[in-house]
Amino acid sequence: MATGHEESRLRAVVDTAVDGVILINAEGVILVFNPACEKLFGYAAFEVIGRNVKMLMPEPYQSGHDSYLTNYRRTGVRKIIGIGREVLGLRRNGSTFPMDLSVGEADEDGKPIFVGIIRDLTERRAAEMALRAGAERLRAVVETAVDGVILIDSSARVLMFNPACERLFGYSGEEVIGQNV
Repeated sequence: MATGHEESRLRAVVDTAVDGVILINAEGVILVFNPACEKLFGYAAFEVIGRNVKMLMPEPYQSGHDSYLTNYRRTGVRKIIGIGREVLGLRRNGSTFPMDLSVGEADEDGKPIFVGIIRDLTERRAAEMALRAGAERLRAVVETAVDGVILIDSSARVLMFNPACERLFGYSGEEVIGQNV
């Protein structure tokens, strides 16, 4: 059993964590909802504690959650617990956001409880999309350039051979890419 100091230290860790921390019981009832979760989902802790965690999930996760927990308790087959995966979260305003969900299992008085660590992936997804868009623009510029453009790696292997190079050298990109310059 934790002492008063241990409990206050654990509470400090949970309350100041940058990532969302949520604790649920074996029936999916929310027991702890830290301030990071409040920011992520738009609910105050008192609004969700005592309610089923599926309220924070869009379909199809929402309707399948209770059967997932029941199946896990019966068979031990894990889909997220101890594994983690990317899922969607459902905010109070009805919008969804991509999140990385890691779930760990603990024991409380002989019954399982589950700790979820939630990381919002919205900014990472936006950065990935911006990088892809930039790469696509660069590829479009290179592909339509009047001048020949050859990109090689440090081993002198051809990585890119644009259409102007194909016209200049008489080789197709498929013939040249991967070859030594």
